[in-house]
Amino acid sequence: MEKDEQQQRNNPNEKNGQPVDTPGFVKKLLEQLGCPYENTNNPAEIVTTYQGEKFAIRSASGYPFVRIHDMWWYTVDLDNLEEIVSAKKAINEVNAAMPGFTIVFNMSEEEKMMGIHTMSEILLIEAIPNPAGYLQHILNGFFQQKKNFSQCLEAVKKADNSEKGN
Repeated sequence: MEKDEQQQRNNPNEKNGQPVDTPGFVKKLLEQLGCPYENTNNPAEIVTTYQGEKFAIRSASGYPFVRIHDMWWYTVDLDNLEEIVSAKKAINEVNAAMPGFTIVFNMSEEEKMMGIHTMSEILLIEAIPNPAGYLQHILNGFFQQKKNFSQCLEAVKKADNSEKGN
């Protein structure tokens, strides 16, 4: 076995003794997918657009995982307790039905809003067959989760209204 191959097996986060440039790899894949991107003040974060949706990808050199996150794409007024309960039910149902793409929420007392966000952490290395196709598949699932949430939220509201009518 050659020395470089042995080193790669010993530390997959390095290539030729240097940390793998995961942010550079992400940018290369985004270019292949035709996704415009911009750097932010945070060198580990790339803001990009896919299918008309703007979101962020965080990565670091020498670390083979990336985190995709789309923040505040749905909000609920904190005074609307009924909507908060429905949103929490929908989040739990969708997360259980489609693992790997997590919907989370946080409460902003300052803005008096509940914010809904989607996150996913994936392994993204050059050794993955067809890495651009893999990332495209992941992004499709990532945004499908938002659609699933909307559909589930409507179903939860309908079920809650039916229960009230009985």
